[in-house]
Amino acid sequence: MAGYIRDLSIQFLLGCTLQNWIKLLWQNRDKPIYWKSLPKFIYITLVIILLTPIRTIEKLLFDIKIKNTKIEKEPVFILGHWRSGTTYVVNMMSQDEQFAVTNANHCFGPNMFLSCYKILDWLLKRILPKNRHMDKVPLDTVSSQEEKFAIANMSTISNYHLCLFPRNHHKYQKYAYFKNMTDAEIKEWKEKYLYIIKKVTLQQKGKRLLLKSPTNTSRIKQLLELFPDARFVHICRNPYKVYVSTRKLYNNFFPVFELQERIPEEESEETQFDIYENMYRKYFEERELIPIGHLVEVRYEDVIKRPLENIERIYRELGLEGFEKAKPAIEKYIESQKSYKPNKHQIDPRLMEKIAQRCDFIFKKWNYPKTL
Repeated sequence: MAGYIRDLSIQFLLGCTLQNWIKLLWQNRDKPIYWKSLPKFIYITLVIILLTPIRTIEKLLFDIKIKNTKIEKEPVFILGHWRSGTTYVVNMMSQDEQFAVTNANHCFGPNMFLSCYKILDWLLKRILPKNRHMDKVPLDTVSSQEEKFAIANMSTISNYHLCLFPRNHHKYQKYAYFKNMTDAEIKEWKEKYLYIIKKVTLQQKGKRLLLKSPTNTSRIKQLLELFPDARFVHICRNPYKVYVSTRKLYNNFFPVFELQERIPEEESEETQFDIYENMYRKYFEERELIPIGHLVEVRYEDVIKRPLENIERIYRELGLEGFEKAKPAIEKYIESQKSYKPNKHQIDPRLMEKIAQRCDFIFKKWNYPKTL
């Protein structure tokens, strides 16, 4: 019972607008809410209804100011598939005070954080778990969270909705790699994305944003249309490690949010492969659009062995100033992580063979061996 109550408290769509929640439910009317998930569904709906006046007041008070906000310093995007080391990179770089990140308040309360930031922060500190489900990395209200959670609360254009509606995953997984989307969907996404970036920039008093969201890996074209002078850091990792670790994420994290009955393991496995493959086909296709000097690619294995050296390389190759000033804080963070032990995973031969086959082009691009 305690675990179920905890899972209720961390539902990431509690900050959703009522209009968006109704749209999502309508999209999934063909697949019923699982009876075991009814308390979760009722809880989410009630919280969304109760918070509607706050969201309405915030829109009335700040909407014009947000739209008029200028982004003077275009973002730095940390790219890479889930479980590739993006969190470690963003946490090191965010020790630099010149950067701001999208934190839990921004991502889980995107429609209300300007009007009640301190209250929201106080509340989230008490309901968020101390560590992430999948890897025991500490959770707090100031470190980086994926701005994709904010988009999930603001629109129906998010692959994270498949966490709640797994039986309609085909409706949402395309948003992970931005393929087969209508012009209207892309236009809406760009409008909502620019809106939340402006809103966080306003709250952070114009600081340059450091953004870490794996799905940005496959939408470089759209990001450059919004931010032509943006900088990009991509981190890759051995596909065997990435896939198996992501598999654990699916199995341990997604059930917390599911409103529909779970899909079969084989179907879930195929969904993961579909996202992984298409995300990187899109990345390899679009990374050539990034201007020379605006992209740095690093390897997880190198970053773990020589973290400070790789962060210095990122600053140098992207032409970012301030490394020497931020160096003591980055070193302190690196030292604090030395006791952290990453998860160890076993790969059965069947899955290993399938990863080697399906992700062959990724192995080749990053020059990873197919033997462990």
